[in-house]
Amino acid sequence: MNWTELKERVPSDGFAEKYEIYRRARPTVTLIVLRTVTDPILFRSTDSERAETQEFNGVIHAQVNGEKFVSKERLTGLNVCRKLDENENIISGEYTYNEPIPSLPKSQNADMLTYGLAGTVSGATFSQKSHVIEGYTYSLEPYDLMNKELHNALYESGTMRDESGNQSESLFNPVKVQPGTHFVHFITLEAGTKEMLLYLMHNILNTGRYGARETRTGRNMKNEIVGVITSAGDSSLSCGELISDYITESGSELSRDTISSKISDYINEHKRADWNLYYANDFELDGGSEFPEGLKDLIDIGRCKEENDFTLIKSALETVRKQGLDAVVKKETNQ
Repeated sequence: MNWTELKERVPSDGFAEKYEIYRRARPTVTLIVLRTVTDPILFRSTDSERAETQEFNGVIHAQVNGEKFVSKERLTGLNVCRKLDENENIISGEYTYNEPIPSLPKSQNADMLTYGLAGTVSGATFSQKSHVIEGYTYSLEPYDLMNKELHNALYESGTMRDESGNQSESLFNPVKVQPGTHFVHFITLEAGTKEMLLYLMHNILNTGRYGARETRTGRNMKNEIVGVITSAGDSSLSCGELISDYITESGSELSRDTISSKISDYINEHKRADWNLYYANDFELDGGSEFPEGLKDLIDIGRCKEENDFTLIKSALETVRKQGLDAVVKKETNQ
């Protein structure tokens, strides 16, 4: 099966036909992502040693700005772009995340077109709005402020004693989000293409290290796409609203069944007539149906378990770059 054949199997509702600079219609695909902490993880706030928090119903929850996820997931995406590129048909060799280059054609790639970018070309500024809406999310379980790790600060020698043998008295106590904690993230692709959705899914499913000091730790989070909502208009939802209205328990880890039940209740309260709701076979959501084969295929390819999955992703990334270049040429011709 090639990319063109696979695209035909994916439901068409919620997508734009092709990439366009000016969005005349705004169909959306919202991914329901269940993030599960697998190793202690620190999401820093203004206090460098503890997580940002938010209170719901008298209970403290860890709060995470969506950018802390987006930045790591974009790097995963850029890595696969460069890995699969041949002759700059996916990404220019000069393109670097967060360092705009003075060339619109060289900026056209899945990263810029999907997640957005701002820069300057010939003295004039340009801005590509993100197609991805990935807002704040919060731990479903309480954030345990008493669960601290106490460490001695090490000297350059790698020990807790200096050259004279004196014991370090400098301490730090990071308060980390603990294993078993869940986050539900509603991530919306607005006016995106099927190629963009595959790229977005790949980046989410293949990123497993988040938070401060992640370069010193191993995998600390597992991401699953447990549901998908398609709509002709806005279908974005709020994790904070979900917790505030439906998660009133103050106990420990929530079961998978409890989480799916709460999400179902929340979605059904806000569901519009033009929404289509799909879910994974082990995460049933009331009012929806199991992922159709095309969506299952898209998620499986995003996981990159088979060698041919990279071939399909490569074709999708080449298509995104070509559509971006076509849009730039069309814009310059019309000016």
